[in-house]
Amino acid sequence: MVQALTIVAFGRTPAALSAALLALVAAGQPVAAQAPDPAVSEAVKQFNLGASCRRTYEKYLKGGAIRAFATNRRGQCGYAANYRTPEAAQVAAIGFCQRGNAEGCTIVATFAGTAIANRSGAESADLVAWQSDIAADEPTDSGALGLSATCRDLYDTYLLGAPNRAFARSSDGHCGYATGHRSVEDARQAAIAQCGRLARSACDLVASAERAVAPHGLLTAIQPLTLDPLFRLHGPAQATGAIIWSHGRAATSDGRRADRRGAPTATIMRALGNAGWDVYRADRAPANDTNTWGAAAVTLGVERLRALGYSKIIVAGQSAGGWIALTAMDRIDGLYGVVAFAPATHGNRTVRTTQRASALREFDNLLAHRQSGQTRVVVALFENDEYDPDPAERAHIALKRAETPGMPLLLIDRPNGISGHTAGTELPLARRYAACLRDFMARSSVPAGVSTCSH
Repeated sequence: MVQALTIVAFGRTPAALSAALLALVAAGQPVAAQAPDPAVSEAVKQFNLGASCRRTYEKYLKGGAIRAFATNRRGQCGYAANYRTPEAAQVAAIGFCQRGNAEGCTIVATFAGTAIANRSGAESADLVAWQSDIAADEPTDSGALGLSATCRDLYDTYLLGAPNRAFARSSDGHCGYATGHRSVEDARQAAIAQCGRLARSACDLVASAERAVAPHGLLTAIQPLTLDPLFRLHGPAQATGAIIWSHGRAATSDGRRADRRGAPTATIMRALGNAGWDVYRADRAPANDTNTWGAAAVTLGVERLRALGYSKIIVAGQSAGGWIALTAMDRIDGLYGVVAFAPATHGNRTVRTTQRASALREFDNLLAHRQSGQTRVVVALFENDEYDPDPAERAHIALKRAETPGMPLLLIDRPNGISGHTAGTELPLARRYAACLRDFMARSSVPAGVSTCSH
């Protein structure tokens, strides 16, 4: 087993970034002999390396068997060597290259023993066995089912539930639903049973949805991302786009980083999933639960998804994940949207005192810099958030940045009756704002300025 040892170097020459990208087809599994890394003189030409990055590349060539090298248009670069997997080396190399809020970096060289490499950008979409998209058997408009007013409200809530799920109704106007079951058949039986407790006539199923199943080759193609199975998977040919979700950060009782990889994606994101968006996750293991690693994983994940054919990509998250999402705006060109629920990175308790000024300044800097002026931005702030230095002031900053330099902003500003740091992930927010979020992302164009929800 290879021990993790990181070697880092940076370059700051004004070199332009080559579009070439070396990425793995088989995640370290021997397929064919890998072509050797370009020699130094060839790499200087291929990747437009300046003097400092040339020296970095020379060190990269002397690194361990599993290594990666990244650079960007501003002439910054970084590398990582002796990692356990090529994907881990690639994320680390991007992270080192992007230190100091640098513009997004791209992997331009990867070496992983006998693994095959190509210059297409990532795994070919042809290597993923996408299944034909199956038409949804649950209308997103409850009115199409002829439900009673009470059942329409229940159906809207049902659509925010996790698969496996099912919805049933009776001819005398009653209904019932079940979500989050081990199998879709269990959900169907539970929905009928729930409906039958009130109905005088038989209950029939009118909607159901199964958990997503990754097609062959997908999990390798999207590393370091994972598929969120609790959302329907359409594939790049049929999907509206792709979402990369980043979870929050927490500590255990003894102060160590908690493992948040099992934390569910925010309920409100199911509104976008129901609108055709595929959902992936940039999970962070406790040892890698840092903003640097998270931002690098998202950067590499966007490249992976674009190589598979997704043209629209949203980066989203809660707490530390929301902060990482906002960070991505200045590092990744052409993002379709960014969604940040209670973005935070300065800790709790002291954030309102000793770190208030720096926390507000850094939040302002995140909103002030974006690669693409068309990126749609969603920010949700809540009262009684112990990780927020000043919700009112952050709302003011967001409003100001929507005007100068200007950005399409949907601001959910301290909604009445919904509070706390985790409010953005929970059902009450989803029930109130799901349609607003869906419509904000669905509009053909959104001008710079502030959009609000009618609640």
